[in-house]
Amino acid sequence: MFNLDHPLKNPIFDFYSPLGSVYRGLVSIPHSGENIPTEFENFLSGDLRAYKEDVDFKVNELVDIKKLQEAGVAVLVAHVHRICVDLNRAESNCVLFWKDNTQGKKLVVQDPDEAQTLTFIEKYHRPYYEILKSALKDLEKRKKGPVSMVDLHSMPGRPTEYHMKQNPNQKLHRPDFCLSDRKGKTATPEFINFFRDELIKAGHESSLNDPYVGGHVTEYVDQFRTNNIQIEINRSIYMDETSKILLPEKVTKLVPALTDILVRGFIKFDS
Repeated sequence: MFNLDHPLKNPIFDFYSPLGSVYRGLVSIPHSGENIPTEFENFLSGDLRAYKEDVDFKVNELVDIKKLQEAGVAVLVAHVHRICVDLNRAESNCVLFWKDNTQGKKLVVQDPDEAQTLTFIEKYHRPYYEILKSALKDLEKRKKGPVSMVDLHSMPGRPTEYHMKQNPNQKLHRPDFCLSDRKGKTATPEFINFFRDELIKAGHESSLNDPYVGGHVTEYVDQFRTNNIQIEINRSIYMDETSKILLPEKVTKLVPALTDILVRGFIKFDS
């Protein structure tokens, strides 16, 4: 299933399997999707600009997926917009969870009934976790030690009023990268510190578990034998947060550097 010469594609995600016989780990990108299926339109405001505010914008383009595949790393990229089904939340609160975006703009104008909600969970949430589980179980069979997993996201350059309500003690200044492991629960110090230290060596201010500690994907993956971290990328280092466009001069530097760090990390902790 995971030795493919083309991505496993469906409307919900693309799964890029390792190229070759080596399978070292997995990168998950659950929040870069911008597809809003038509069956959600009646529940949403129609404000397209408001929809874009909290997308992990183009995170799937901030790594060289083919180079990760060549290094034995699988990549799972979601297509569905997080305002429809948030794949970094549990089934109980994943469907149309974001009533307003983090700038306070209305997103959801009507809630689905129980039957519709269950349909959305079965159609959009469960398949992502099914392939995540299958990939991790496959990795566990191949490895004696912990399996390496990175859940890749992006974060606003500064906390919004919403973020301050969630964590009033957080700093207004945010680092280039925030790496998290549920405060030491989901990875060894050696694993998370390697990625943090390499990002710092590359010139990026990087923090551990501040302002984020990891999400539902991190918690879910912890049931497997893994070293499992979440990495948040500060949007200001690769995009214009107002116009919602990539900054090519920044992206062309970030992609090879971030890809190289990920590849070296997966190789280092391959066991």
